[in-house]
Formats: sequence, C-alpha cells, structure tokens
Amino acid sequence: MSADAEKIRRARAVRELRRILPKETPAPFDREPLAELLTRVSGKRMPATSFARAWILGSLQAKLAAGYFAFWLRGKFADADIKARLKSEAQLAAALELFGTMGYLRGAVMKIGQLLANLPAVVPEEVAEVLAALHFEAPSMHYSIVRELFLDEFGCEPEEMFASFDRQAFSAASLGQVHLARLPSGENVAVKIQYPDIARTIRADLRNLRILLQPMRLSGDWQPMLDTLADVERMLLMETDYDQEARSCREARSLFTPDDGIVVPKVYDAYSGKRVLTTEYLPGRHLREYLATNPGQEERDRFTRLLVLATMRPFYRTHRLFADPHPGNFLFMDDGRLGILDFGCVRTLSDEEWRLLLELDQAVRTEDEPCVDRCIARACLFDDPAEMEPDRLATLRRSMEWNFEPWRTEGPFDFGDEGFYRRGIDVLAAVARKRYTRAAPLHLWLSRFIFGSRAMAYRLKGRCDFRQLYRQEFPDPASP
Repeated sequence: MSADAEKIRRARAVRELRRILPKETPAPFDREPLAELLTRVSGKRMPATSFARAWILGSLQAKLAAGYFAFWLRGKFADADIKARLKSEAQLAAALELFGTMGYLRGAVMKIGQLLANLPAVVPEEVAEVLAALHFEAPSMHYSIVRELFLDEFGCEPEEMFASFDRQAFSAASLGQVHLARLPSGENVAVKIQYPDIARTIRADLRNLRILLQPMRLSGDWQPMLDTLADVERMLLMETDYDQEARSCREARSLFTPDDGIVVPKVYDAYSGKRVLTTEYLPGRHLREYLATNPGQEERDRFTRLLVLATMRPFYRTHRLFADPHPGNFLFMDDGRLGILDFGCVRTLSDEEWRLLLELDQAVRTEDEPCVDRCIARACLFDDPAEMEPDRLATLRRSMEWNFEPWRTEGPFDFGDEGFYRRGIDVLAAVARKRYTRAAPLHLWLSRFIFGSRAMAYRLKGRCDFRQLYRQEFPDPASP
C-alpha cells in the first residue's frame, strides 16, 4: 500500500471512531483520544500467547484501578456538580481503556466486553455505550493481513476474486471483520474475514481463566465450572468454523418466508472458505442508528415482534439457540424487515436438555411448583430440591419466574418496562453475588439468549403479544 493510501485509510478510521463516542456526554470531553486509540490499535498484530494476553489484561486492571483512585482523590473535596462531572469523566476514561484493550486482544476477551455492553443496567451508562461499539465497530485489521489471508485461503488476492472489493472494513467485531464487495455477476456481498490466530487466542484466554479460578478447585462447584468452561471454549471455537456457520445460516434462512418479514442472507459458497464467509449484503441500520431516527411506538412494536419471532422459531422448530443476540447481529431495514447477520454462535440442545425444558415449560404453565423445583434442581446438577439450600432454591425460583413472565402474560407484553428489566438484572446479580452459579453448561447459553434478546427489546421500548407468538410457533407443547 502506498503512503497516500495508508493516510487515507487512517483518516477514514479516525472518522469512523469519532462516531463511536457517546453522543450526549454529561460534560464536554475530548473525543480525539479514542480516534488516536483506534488508529494505534488497527496497526498492531493481535497477541496470541497466554502470557502476553494475561500480562495485557493485568496491566488493564492496574490502569482502571489507578483511574478510579485519581477520581476519588480529586472528588474528595469537590462539590456535588464537580464530583458528578469527574465521575462521568472517570467512567468514560475507563470505558476507553476497556475498549482499547479488548479491541486489541479481540477473541474471548472482546466477547466479554460485548456481553457487558448488552447489560446497560449492570455497568455505567458511559461504559456500556462505548463498549457497544465492540459489537460491530471494533478496530479492524490492516489490509495487508487481509491480503495475506486471501492468498493463503484462495491462492489469489481479493481484487482477483471479486469485481470490486473495499479494502476498508465496514464492520469489525470479536472474531472477524466484514468488507463490502461486488461479485462478477453484479450482486453486492458482505465478506466476513476471520482474524489470524483467533482460535489460538480463544484457547489462551480460556487457559488463563482456568488458572485464575484455581482457588475454587476444592469447592463442589469446580467440576461443573470446568464443564461450563469446556462448553464455552467449544462454542467459541465453533464460531471460528465458517463452514459450520454457513450451514447454520442456510438452515435459518429455510425457516422464514418473505411474509415473515425476517431476512437471513444467502451464502455464496464459491466465494467462501474456512476463514472467509461471503453472504448477500443487507442494507439497514443497527439498533443505535435506528433509534436515532426516533421511530414511533407502532414501528417499535413491529420490530419487537420480529425480534422475538427471529429467536423463537429456530428454538422451537430445530431446538437451536441463537446464543449471540446482540445489536451487531440485527439490521433494521427501511422496508420494515429485520435482517439477521451472524450464525456463528448457535447451540443445539441435546434430547435430554430439550426434555428437561419441556417438563419445566409444562410445570410453569400448570403452576406445578414441586415439579418446577425438581426441574431447577436437575438443571443445577442436584438430584433433589432437598439437597439445595432454601435460599438458593428461592433465588433460582425467582430467576425462573422472571424468565417465564412473558410466557405467562396474556396480551401485549411490554419489554420496555424498566421495572421488569430491572427485576431481571437484580435477580441475575443476586445469583452471581451468592455464587449460586452451579448449573449444567446449557444454562450459560440460555441466560445469554434471554438477557441478550431482552436487553435489545428493552432498548427498543417495544411490546408484542409474546404468548400468541408462542402458541403460533409451538402449538403442541406436549410433543417431543
């Protein structure tokens, strides 16, 4: 690449990053550092060894602690207004540190950042808003790395495969980035390209996490935790298998008709490989851009219904969880349709898991509380509810009741109700604080599925007749 082309690329990156900063910060804040941060991160090669990644994360922890300590010192003798401004600046500075480090490390670490961004009531608003950029606006890799990957995968450069290929990625996330291209036949396509060594970084991050959790090895929760981490590693590695994602995408596409208003892009096999996935390009807005258009309630309700349908139908018809429902994976299209973009993280339920969920579903609907307790005990790897501490059982029962509340409500359910969303966050926090996290691996993906989709619907402030959709998609709950 020439020096001029490199300057243009960097300038475009800076412009893009300026859009990432919160649009309404409580106090004036210099936006240039984030732009500089992205430019610096984009040019770096991602570290892949366990030691390097653990060292960088350790440094991040020290930087965050130092930042908050500085805020505490500066705010100690300040009045309330100045203290509020200093706190906001400290939150934003912490968010920038997190964004820069997670964007640099990518992989499993960035997945955690995306998860935090999708829980706006759990982390400070400034942090959630900046981290939300990790869903689709993370630092992209340099074009020279893209070119190298194409030569290795296809034996030719991108410009030789496509009629046109935009060297600047228009979207970048935890495991790969997406470029706009045009096929020789004229169709516009999205070309997803995997970061080099991403599978190695996932294994390194999970290895570091197991080391951090070693002090818990003598507890009764150690083996279930190891099983869950093994499942997490398997699922994240599955996301690096683009052949598998192409199969999941084709299956999901077959589940919807044009009348449903849901679009799953077509896969172009001839232009795809193990680390490159080429699909139909879908025009549309992500959630934040869509909300900026100030849509009316009727439109919000329509998209909320489509969002629920898009996740409910694969679950009930194929026993598959769309386990990564975050804003970067959905497009709000101008013609009123909802586009779904990413099928890398799809968890298939085993027959035993499906039977347990069916039993729980029926117990909740018939208000059979002893059966609900037995299902909770089995999901948490106890043989009988009597083996569980009373407070553990009560807390998990509250969690289950919150999960099933839309199923038990006739008529429109208001997913934008702050009280409902807050109760879910509170019970999630209680489960984590009391360490009632012992559970079968499926529980993690169910929680991610439920909280991810409800966080989106909460931001959308939409309503839909959830129970009617449930009856439509699963008319005979007794069937296997």
